[in-house]
Amino acid sequence: MPIYEFSCKDCGHRFEELVGSHVGLDADEVTCPEGGSEQVERQTSTSYAPIRRQMTPNQQRRLEQKRGTDRGGAKERFKAQRARERSAGRRRGGGS
Repeated sequence: MPIYEFSCKDCGHRFEELVGSHVGLDADEVTCPEGGSEQVERQTSTSYAPIRRQMTPNQQRRLEQKRGTDRGGAKERFKAQRARERSAGRRRGGGS
């Protein structure tokens, strides 16, 4: 559903209009809502912001493997951290 920005050449009013076959209005059929003038000019929209999708951890890992990116020993650091957590859990559980 394209929403276009228009500017009226007669009164200078800026407005947005939904156009397309699904609403039955073509871009060249748009009129100014303020004065009803047909002398409107389509403007380039400045509010466009592309959506950036974030990769899942598995997608990131696969991409790094494909590119041959060195993760800097992340797997080893993770294993060491898990071992520390397990040993700390045993000490707490065994000391009670």
